[in-house]
Amino acid sequence: MLFQHRLDRARDLQRRQRGLDKEPAELEGEDFREIPALREEMEKGDLPAMLLAGFLTVFLPAVAVLGLVVGVACLLFGLH
Repeated sequence: MLFQHRLDRARDLQRRQRGLDKEPAELEGEDFREIPALREEMEKGDLPAMLLAGFLTVFLPAVAVLGLVVGVACLLFGLH
């Protein structure tokens, strides 16, 4: 990939910032609740915004394809 090195660097930085860069053997003695989770890093309105964006991303193209199929069927079979 063209930007693979940059993606790897960004991923490594995120893992270091979240404290996930340790190997499982190093985490053995630590309490799992001390490792930051994604939910803790999300802001208050992020989850509804993500759900809405996902819904719109899936729902609108599905409605468009369904409308196209119904339109073609109406034209082919003369249903008015």
